[in-house]
Amino acid sequence: MAWVEGDQLQSGKYTVEKELRRGRFGITYLVKNKNSDRQIIKTLDGNSLTSLNQLDRERLETLFSQEAFKLMRCQHQHIVKFAEPFKEADSSCLVMEYVAGLNLAERDQLQLPEQEALVYIRQIGEALTVVHKNNLIHGDVQPENIILRGGKPEAVLIDFDLSLDFDHELTTRRAEENAPGFSPPELYIKGTKPTQTSDIYSLAATLYVLLTGKIPVDALKRKLDNIHLQEPKEINPQISDRINQAILTGMRLNPQERSQSVQEWLDSLGLIENETPPNTNQPIWNWDKKIQFWGVVIAGIAAFAALLQGMGAIIPILTNPSTQSPSPTATNKP
Repeated sequence: MAWVEGDQLQSGKYTVEKELRRGRFGITYLVKNKNSDRQIIKTLDGNSLTSLNQLDRERLETLFSQEAFKLMRCQHQHIVKFAEPFKEADSSCLVMEYVAGLNLAERDQLQLPEQEALVYIRQIGEALTVVHKNNLIHGDVQPENIILRGGKPEAVLIDFDLSLDFDHELTTRRAEENAPGFSPPELYIKGTKPTQTSDIYSLAATLYVLLTGKIPVDALKRKLDNIHLQEPKEINPQISDRINQAILTGMRLNPQERSQSVQEWLDSLGLIENETPPNTNQPIWNWDKKIQFWGVVIAGIAAFAALLQGMGAIIPILTNPSTQSPSPTATNKP
């Protein structure tokens, strides 16, 4: 049974504000805790569970709990923060922070400058590296699931799909819920287990959109209907050849032909690990720093102008002194 506004969980620790979205097996809610802080709770959908037999239901609940505890170990500034999961009326619940801000799908500028887009891609790439090291797959990387924290250029990865590994007849619904243009072809095939390269495809497709303003043709149409993927550089000539090629490599239909790790793909973009990385806390266009910088420059110019003005007053004194020595007077010869 789904929760509604005002429902209380954990003896009043959380109060449901509203339902945010439904997935294949999960429901996501916006809640408030006792401190009136907003948080997100994700739980399994009871209606979907009733469609499963007892064995599959228990397996899904176990998988959900295991994945939830793994996510708690994924501590990174560009990953939404997770709290310890709990059970409410036999339903497993995952608690995470509420990240205020707009997502990249809501950006005003359809085509971002290459340098700006790469800042976000690097941040999410680093986040995915942590996720993959914990033997997890995000499964739904797309601009809608990347939020800019507080309106700042600090990208945060949200909305993990915790039931990707559950192989059941109901997973045929996955094809209907895949994000067109962002999901690789293997996510449309029942019984196919997603891998790290699945997230790489989605991350490359995200960069495609950020630089072109257009969603790439869906992977299933590319595979079944042989529809050509238009190169991003054909849409936006400002895209460099290196970035253009890296996007195409990341979006190969065959997972074996893509970069085999996120770091390998970031390297192909020129974002070499440990090589002058951008400071994600103080991005390249941090306005506070710019204001401080130009404040110093203006103050320096004013001081220099004052110095010149002072020198202008001193120079005439040095060249034309006001008190001159009298010229020698002629004396009468005796």
